Amino acid sequence: MLNINKKLISALTLVVAVVMVASPLAFMGGSDNADAPVLGAASTANGTYTIFVNDGTSAGWQSQVVNAYDGAQAVQATSFWTSNAGVMAARTVTEYGYENLNTSYGDITTFMGKTEDANNVWNVYVLIGNNWVIGQDAIGYYKCFSDYSADWQTANIALEYGADATAIPSSLDDYISDALIDASAITSVSGESFAVQFYLKNKMSDIPSVSGQIYDVNGNLVTATALTNGVTVKGYGSDAYLALKNALNVSGASDDNVVGSETIPSSYSWITTIFGMGTVQTQGQDTPSDWTDDIYAYWNQYNGLYSETETSSNVLSPFTLGAYSPLTSAPATQAVFSMVYAEGGM
Repeated sequence: MLNINKKLISALTLVVAVVMVASPLAFMGGSDNADAPVLGAASTANGTYTIFVNDGTSAGWQSQVVNAYDGAQAVQATSFWTSNAGVMAARTVTEYGYENLNTSYGDITTFMGKTEDANNVWNVYVLIGNNWVIGQDAIGYYKCFSDYSADWQTANIALEYGADATAIPSSLDDYISDALIDASAITSVSGESFAVQFYLKNKMSDIPSVSGQIYDVNGNLVTATALTNGVTVKGYGSDAYLALKNALNVSGASDDNVVGSETIPSSYSWITTIFGMGTVQTQGQDTPSDWTDDIYAYWNQYNGLYSETETSSNVLSPFTLGAYSPLTSAPATQAVFSMVYAEGGM
């Protein structure tokens, strides 16, 4: 596939990322189109995509409208895929004994009976805003939701088999020349289908930089004491990371309440700080060459509600918040998280 970023995060980095990305949580097939289609059919909570394909034969361009969560799922939801078994990079890979998110998720090597070789590849084109561009990342990281990063936000993906493309083919423009391109192409994030609950708790109130602060959350004040006892919030997003930002960074609240990486796909949703609290080394500084005694305080991310009494039932999330969504069509569905700022070995 053209210009796909295939750099994988090392197992060690991801282990640290999973720990550090944890943030407080716990709140409350389509049919063939004979004519040029309208880009982006009526939006649904599951996401609506138009997939265009051209296998390089006389059949030319064809298209279907499907419901799916991301671009990779959308391609697989078409009859083009189901009737012509293909090969696509999986969402996760196992490295050094750890299951990691795959930055090549959705990369196609075989599709519609055509396999990439030295002379031909499956070129990817995506509609960003009102402009077609050559896809720079794996199609699994392109999504059609209104809160998603603008540079990867699309409801229209085109796949063409042939030589490496350096420009958008005129044949694609010809095929869709009569199509309507408007805001209906992007799925609006609204309603309880997008709700995620977060339980946030600070167990390190003795850290000087943390104690005594007051945080503005959507016009409501959350004191350091309340955070020590645990608070519950709810946000809305196409993924859990965006829902957390929505819960804590809206209606005049400081954008600094949640600071995380927006780089897609390599470090997306790796949280740096929540309420200004990030990773702090609490033990082991006196032996800098010996990391075995190092202890850090950071945001631990758990799936579901955190239990103070039944700690064995607390399940650390394997991936960062951006890997999960409250939508049932997503590859990983999770709508309740707990973010606990506490010590742990790294």
